[in-house]
Amino acid sequence: MNELGLVGGAVNGPAFLPNEVVAKCRTYREIVRLSWAHRRIHAMTKLRLAECIECYPSHVSDYLHADDRPARRDLPAKRLNAWAATVGNWGVQQWLARQAGLTYMEEVIAQRAA
Repeated sequence: MNELGLVGGAVNGPAFLPNEVVAKCRTYREIVRLSWAHRRIHAMTKLRLAECIECYPSHVSDYLHADDRPARRDLPAKRLNAWAATVGNWGVQQWLARQAGLTYMEEVIAQRAA
């Protein structure tokens, strides 16, 4: 993974969030907000985040807004790696993998039962 350049050195790539923290999220929007809350650089602004992931600041505001109205934009898949590199964690990808794993296991169980 790319390193984030900082004054005085560099930070290694994204870290994993604790599984118990990720497991508490029920929706994609919840994990996006949680990933932001666990960002490596707490002084980072939403404006800087928008610059780093190459999105409009208003879109980032939608991604992180507490209300989950359907009109709010979701963090697009094409921005996930930039998001992880910028916030410093794989939280969103961990949640997605967890969701896919559960769905896949349910399919395997259903096929075996048939």
